[in-house]
Amino acid sequence: MWRRLTFGAALLTAALSEARGESFVGRWSIDPAGCASEGNTAATAPLIATATSVRWFAAECKFARMYKVGHTVHIQARCTNEGRVVSTPITLEARGDRLRVTWDGVRVQDMRRCR
Repeated sequence: MWRRLTFGAALLTAALSEARGESFVGRWSIDPAGCASEGNTAATAPLIATATSVRWFAAECKFARMYKVGHTVHIQARCTNEGRVVSTPITLEARGDRLRVTWDGVRVQDMRRCR
């Protein structure tokens, strides 16, 4: 049993270590105004991604599982949204200063990296 737990922890640690250098980490926004403020809609709120979490609009999410295929990072996250905790699939594909986001199965308008 301990061997499985240790192996699982090692895999998660390796995945998170690899993600630390990922290009999706940073502050992104659909509307450039979201780079300077917190915004109050999905279009104006910035998406803030770290190697282990993402925050966007009303949701704060911690990564439960993550894997990468090419430039795309597939995440299964535990998100707190208006007091509820839900499992949410998130896909992030960073290409230069643009981020393609799919949130809970819904494709979102491309975001731009905040400077």
